[in-house]
Amino acid sequence: MKQIFVDTSALIAIGNKRDQYHSQAVKINNELKKSKNIFVITSAILLEFGNAFASTNLKPTAIKIIETINRSEKWRCINANKELVERGFQKFKKYQDKDWGLVDCINMIVANELGITEIFTSDYHFEQAGFSILIK
Repeated sequence: MKQIFVDTSALIAIGNKRDQYHSQAVKINNELKKSKNIFVITSAILLEFGNAFASTNLKPTAIKIIETINRSEKWRCINANKELVERGFQKFKKYQDKDWGLVDCINMIVANELGITEIFTSDYHFEQAGFSILIK
């Protein structure tokens, strides 16, 4: 089975009908769900997504999406433990010439280690790091 890394921007686009990438993200998500893909995410992304959807009108959507991720066998959540956060921080420090966030750096490490090349995201930072992004 092919693994697809799912970034925060994809979850936000799926969950927020006012997001500029909503229609495209929903279409891609539906296509990916029909396939035999495994979706990979990190706990750092869940934290980012939960924070982005903290307002009372978006929180129910965040809860539904996070619960779906946690219950589904098609999703694999990698825990951003102390060692992974430290490795991400080292990458964050190394690439001070890039606008990559710490969570991006953590996610790039995980995707690289799993041999994942396609990222379900609209974040061009992943393209800068050599990945193929699905939302453009």
